[in-house]
Amino acid sequence: MNFWKCSENWGVRKMTRSKVFAKLREKSRGQYRMLAFCIFLSVLLIGAFAMMYFGPTVQDFLPEGGDTRKMAGLLMGATAVGCAIFTLYASMLFFRYKSREYGIFLALGEKKRNLNRMLFRELSSLTLSASLAGLAVAVPASWLIWKLFELFLVSTDEMVYRLGIRGFFVGVGFALILALLLGIAGYRFVRRTDIMKILRTSHQPEMVKKIPAWTLPAGIVMVPLGILLALGIPQMSVYLLGKSAPSATNLFYIPAVAGIYLILLNIVGGGREKNRKRFYKNMVSVSLMRFSARSTTRNMCVIVLLLFACLFACSFGLIYLDSGSLGDMEETRGFAMHYPSGENRITEKEIFDTAQQYGVQIRDYAEDCAADLVISYNTTDYTEDGNYVAVDEDDAKTALFLSEETFAKLTGRKAEVEPGTYRTVITPGYQENIWEHVDGLYRASNPDTGNGKDLVFAGTVEDGNLPLMSDPYAYVIDNRDYEELTEGISRTWTEQLIMFDVDNLEGSYPFAKALYAMYVRGASEETFVMTLYDRWEEERACEAGQEYEYSGRLEVTPDDTGLFDDWKYVPDFRIVYSQDILQSISVYVMLCLYIFIITLAAAAVMTYVRGISVAADNREVFLSLRKLGADESYQKWVLKSQLAKIFTYPGALGCMVGMLFVLVQNWINDRRYTVSEIKNLCILGGVCILVLLFFYVIYRNVKKKAEEIVL
Repeated sequence: MNFWKCSENWGVRKMTRSKVFAKLREKSRGQYRMLAFCIFLSVLLIGAFAMMYFGPTVQDFLPEGGDTRKMAGLLMGATAVGCAIFTLYASMLFFRYKSREYGIFLALGEKKRNLNRMLFRELSSLTLSASLAGLAVAVPASWLIWKLFELFLVSTDEMVYRLGIRGFFVGVGFALILALLLGIAGYRFVRRTDIMKILRTSHQPEMVKKIPAWTLPAGIVMVPLGILLALGIPQMSVYLLGKSAPSATNLFYIPAVAGIYLILLNIVGGGREKNRKRFYKNMVSVSLMRFSARSTTRNMCVIVLLLFACLFACSFGLIYLDSGSLGDMEETRGFAMHYPSGENRITEKEIFDTAQQYGVQIRDYAEDCAADLVISYNTTDYTEDGNYVAVDEDDAKTALFLSEETFAKLTGRKAEVEPGTYRTVITPGYQENIWEHVDGLYRASNPDTGNGKDLVFAGTVEDGNLPLMSDPYAYVIDNRDYEELTEGISRTWTEQLIMFDVDNLEGSYPFAKALYAMYVRGASEETFVMTLYDRWEEERACEAGQEYEYSGRLEVTPDDTGLFDDWKYVPDFRIVYSQDILQSISVYVMLCLYIFIITLAAAAVMTYVRGISVAADNREVFLSLRKLGADESYQKWVLKSQLAKIFTYPGALGCMVGMLFVLVQNWINDRRYTVSEIKNLCILGGVCILVLLFFYVIYRNVKKKAEEIVL
């Protein structure tokens, strides 16, 4: 007898499969809404991300074929994977609820082929509607997010939002891939042949062997040790062995991940209560957790790693923001220029007239000459086989030398230098590395006359502008030594230096742009050279019949202010640099923010699904508790205990691991904590609190829904 076409004579209304399906769907609206929301959110995030990333504005800022573009593409791929993972994980709960429905259909003789078609139609309709909604919202969402960046980061004519049509097609492609993955998951779900397994899929215990007590302390030791070794061994290899560490050192992260697993495994499946009264009180709660120990531990591990990635992305975003800020301007002039003395660039009168035109008040204006002298110095070189070797560079290149008097005139600070000695000019907060030595210089010579003098290191002096004008360093020497070394030097080997401040640096951007344009128009093409260009090196290469690697000229226009790291004689206008770098880093901040959102969303969805699964899987357990006389308050306590562990342990552990990694990383980089790093750590700590509060809000929501399921 065909169940679906009951006889009219029996007085039973004709009932079709689709009507039964519709009735069952009415009972599972929440599951449909949750899966539809996950699809919608995934397509929205990827679509909005792609529309911004492939927009002309972002693409113009990313160098063609450069590492930046590759990294951005990698991050976008990671974002897409994260979205797909948390959507597929949400579908697990959807199929879990569907299992009872399909079990009933199979028990009534329905063919799997028909069920497969029905499920495919449902998933197709759900995915199509949610994806179309996500794509539709992605357009205004990308615009709103961009405006948010403009509000907090930078708003210039070059950073106007422009929609990337290619990004829309990327969103469509992602939606198709997501539909395919959901279809495969649905097909695998229907192919299960054991009806009883489908009906009782949630009642398969996952007991683990007895967990030794040592797993908790071992895990606590392995997590920081793995992070410390993975970050520290490359640095130790360079400084102690003079050799670059192999990429295999990244394998030391594995003990850290294993340590996370051991900690969670001990929490979930280990531990023995010595107090008998407390043991019996917690027996049900502990046993429920142990019955699903394997999947619970794996789930918690993934959530911890997602939260780690979330905080890691946040920390990188903060670093990018710091790199674009004006920061501490102590010992740094707002405006600094240097160019060959033979150039007719810009006069003092022109500078002051332009400032008056833009309503800018100049103060502490200073101008003087410095010399490019040939240097002999000790340094460290990196060989092709990965070794760091000491090198003596004799008469190798030129560096900028200033007399005591010139340094004091330009900076307003004294640098007392004894005859026969020198002071190395370093940036504020400078930390010496293995391949540069502030005390490496031992001789300076006049490039025209060959007159040289041995010099002895006498310490350092800080300045925010001068180190950017010379490689590897700029130097300050005694006035008499300077006169002796520069006697007979031509204007070819001298530079004109101009430095000044303004009363309102933040409001001086229009003036700085106009001054930059005047500076460029007054320059000759001979000075449009790369940052590491050195005239002495080029002449020696030509004499030896060799090709000089830094030869060639840059194309510089008055509107092109993004050459701070490329042009040797680029003006150091801090407000221009800050604005331009903000335009560039806004792309990276955007990427970091998206990774932050995706990983946090993935962790939240996975935790939500796990929490609901606890209630759905153990409904019969709570029914048995009621039959045994357990009151509602005890049942709520058991459920609360389960959910609290699912949310608290991975949330707290993920935040701790993320903070630990950033702490170790900041220390390993230069063996200290700067003011900026301490500030960022405090911000990251605040983000951790917000993440935990976010998890608490989800916990309250899950707790309410779970109580409705089991009580």
